[in-house]
Amino acid sequence: MTPRLAVVPELDEELDRLYGLPLDEFTAVRNELATRLRKAGQADAAERVRTLRKPGVAVWTVNQLARRHPGEIDELVENGRQLRDAQAKALRGTGADAVREATAAERASLRRVTRLAEELLNGEGRPATAAMLERIASTLRAAAVDPDAAALLEAGRLPDEVESSGFAALAAMAPPPSATRRGGAKKREERKPNAAQIRKLETRLAKLEARASDLAERAERAEAVAAEARERAQQAHAEREAAARELRDAKR
Repeated sequence: MTPRLAVVPELDEELDRLYGLPLDEFTAVRNELATRLRKAGQADAAERVRTLRKPGVAVWTVNQLARRHPGEIDELVENGRQLRDAQAKALRGTGADAVREATAAERASLRRVTRLAEELLNGEGRPATAAMLERIASTLRAAAVDPDAAALLEAGRLPDEVESSGFAALAAMAPPPSATRRGGAKKREERKPNAAQIRKLETRLAKLEARASDLAERAERAEAVAAEARERAQQAHAEREAAARELRDAKR
């Protein structure tokens, strides 16, 4: 049963309750909340609530995961933070080993949460298609590595699907080289002639590993979508053959 809302709303609590509702109840309860806010003299808050969009199934599922499996979501966010930190350090030339380890941990956590999403959808009687699970996994991964989105993810109040900002966004986190005297820099170059080259190679390796990991995961999800499409095509072909046989029998 849907919990009753307070007569004079505490906005933060009401929003938390709103995003935890069954999806089919969102619009009616949102409108009711906006009405009560307006009657309570909170016109600005009422307008903000009124313009909240009903989440799609993918976002709704992610928000429910945060409520039903907070430990798994917290672990995913922590792994995302570690991956973001490792990538930023790699860009500054401190090595790529940490990127590999953090990537593996983040992918394992993401797979666990995606399986929980599939179970949740099945339990709610909603189709857990490969395409839907891909959208859920993409939002989980992108939100986990974005500090602002991660906070909403953990609170279970994401309003929309989150798109990956890509590795390029991490490049902005790398500080510019510190200003030094040209002569001193030249002497250091002479003492360590391969240091700059090593840093460049480590940075390039970290970028390529992150890119390869992202593409591999996308390929896995694309293969799942393709497999589902093939299965549906085979089913449609079988149904067509059955209908054709029935038609031939009817004409005899």
